[in-house]
Amino acid sequence: GSPSQHIDITRAKWISYSANYEKLLFVHAVYNAALVAVTAAIILLSVLWIVLRNGRAAGVMATLIIIGVFYFGHIFDPIDGFSENAIPAGIFQAGWIAVFSFLLYRSYVKRDSLKNMTVLLNIATVIIALSTLLSVVPSMIRDGRVDDIAVVSATAFPTSRDSEAGSAEYPDIYFLIVDRYAGNRTLTGDFNYDNSGFLSALRARGFYVADRSRANYTTTGPSLASSLNLKHLNYLSETMGPNSRNWKPIYALLQDHEVGRFLKARGYRYVHLGSFWEPTSYNLHADENFDPIEALPWPQISLNEFEWLLVEKMLPTRLFDGLGSWKRRQHFIRVQEKFKKMAALARQDSPQFVFAHMLLPHTPFVFFDDGRYKSLDQVEAMTREKNYVDQVIYTNEKFLELIDLLQQKSPQPIIILQADEGPHPLRFRSDYPGFDWRNATDEELKHKFRIINAMFFPDRNYQSLYPDITPINTFPVIFNQFFDQDIALLPDTIRAYHSFSDLYSYRDVTEATE
Repeated sequence: GSPSQHIDITRAKWISYSANYEKLLFVHAVYNAALVAVTAAIILLSVLWIVLRNGRAAGVMATLIIIGVFYFGHIFDPIDGFSENAIPAGIFQAGWIAVFSFLLYRSYVKRDSLKNMTVLLNIATVIIALSTLLSVVPSMIRDGRVDDIAVVSATAFPTSRDSEAGSAEYPDIYFLIVDRYAGNRTLTGDFNYDNSGFLSALRARGFYVADRSRANYTTTGPSLASSLNLKHLNYLSETMGPNSRNWKPIYALLQDHEVGRFLKARGYRYVHLGSFWEPTSYNLHADENFDPIEALPWPQISLNEFEWLLVEKMLPTRLFDGLGSWKRRQHFIRVQEKFKKMAALARQDSPQFVFAHMLLPHTPFVFFDDGRYKSLDQVEAMTREKNYVDQVIYTNEKFLELIDLLQQKSPQPIIILQADEGPHPLRFRSDYPGFDWRNATDEELKHKFRIINAMFFPDRNYQSLYPDITPINTFPVIFNQFFDQDIALLPDTIRAYHSFSDLYSYRDVTEATE
């Protein structure tokens, strides 16, 4: 029979998953999407079966529709890249639609003689599905061991075990990550924008601004994994070896991190405000995960990163730009709702650990400096520098509003406003994803690694802080000062991995980024 043709829509999911396996978390990213896909396939097959009253024809036509709709981007993108954009997208789309329209017509006309085609499609579907599973399952088994190694190594930090939960009145801790927010040296030199007004406003509110701070690692994943686990990631170099593209050990550290363990053992409530980026979109160990889009009524439907990867490849998405605009609007709403949520948390009982990963001033550029929505046409009419600075100014204003509210609380909270990385240099964006950081110039490294890093302590005691402190020493200082720990500070080493194809071979760029 033909009902097995519904496997093909699942195959579309597995293509996206297997192609991005080393960057995605299976349980959260795939289950719901696979359920929706299989359900949609069954409905499509059932409708065609009822209309045509022919099982083989229904199976063949369902398969053709699924391939035509879901596989377009998987076929066009490699061809487009290989031909260096020689084939206009509109012509390819017209040809694609014409071919599948002809095949559907032939299947309808010949619906009583499709036995051989059905057999061939079933065999091809099974072979493709099995080949995908064979490429993923061994990696899943291996990664289970790798994740264990990553987390076990992280829990070597000993002081999280000798807790006295509830024995003291601890302050709230707001760990606010502003993604790709450059330090003022980069803003002044590369974006022609002096951010000293905002930094002065932070100092006036009692913050310590580490104006020579740099990120410890190149991108969000290793940067947050190291700061949340109070350790450098050198040990993963030996575990993973050279030429590894597998992000799973880093993602394991983002889920089961030492800061969360330490604070929850002391009675903290962990509130996680994640981003659209899958590894920080939620945390399994948080007491509350906040997705601002899920809290909104229809039609504000939230898609996770994996679901967007799938939807982006579909033919309707390429024919109509509506989904691209919808995604931008979703980001616009998500950011504002997260600020509202953080303000609401200020009215809740202490102690709370609030982790907020804000994709600001990170792309997409959707904010004018006064907070109005910026359309894609308006973005494209401006320079990258102007768009970035607009988003920096908006970010500044929103955080000053939030800080003023948080500081009214008693006891006042610890507030960490810190970037995980700086903006990408121009050459990285043009060579993505093949850029090799070993070839980066010193100026490109400074552009990437210099970040904003500001901290507010309720006791205003900043003796342990210094201008070039890096994120990896944030929580050692806090735990020593507010929780009577004795944790040695780590070297403020700056490391760049070689490339996306060699994530655990590090180059020391400490001197180059000073």
